[in-house]
Amino acid sequence: MRSILGLVVLVVSATLYLYLLTAFLPPGPRHERRDEEGKTIANEFGEVEMEEDRIHFPSDLEELRDLAALLNFYKNEHKAYVILLFCSAYLYKQSFAIPGSSFLNMLAGAIFGTRDGLLIACAMSTIGSTFCYLLSHNFGKKHVVRLFPDKVAMLQKL
Repeated sequence: MRSILGLVVLVVSATLYLYLLTAFLPPGPRHERRDEEGKTIANEFGEVEMEEDRIHFPSDLEELRDLAALLNFYKNEHKAYVILLFCSAYLYKQSFAIPGSSFLNMLAGAIFGTRDGLLIACAMSTIGSTFCYLLSHNFGKKHVVRLFPDKVAMLQKL
């Protein structure tokens, strides 16, 4: 039970850390708000309403392009913050074995360039995979042995 509680605390802490990093971003680029038809939205005084782009994990290539443009803006204005945010998000996805790291590999190249993006992606992939192994070794080993004793015994024989 202790290992499951420790894992839950670790996941919640990492999620909160990542949330706080994105919630307290420095001000980003602003653009006009538009409705579903593409018309500009104005308030009751006739002033055009403005909104900021938000950072989120991309789910397709179009979102990846939009995110790369937004992070390039942030990189020019707040380079250290972008590196911290990118590395934190990459480690989060790798450490907890969340699919989608290929999008982050492409995003690394789009933000940091081919050479630096490759170095950052390789380093984060290595560190994140090590964290994933350590998490499974420290928090999951007992449960896997308890739940699948026959499979574990077979694999140990091989």
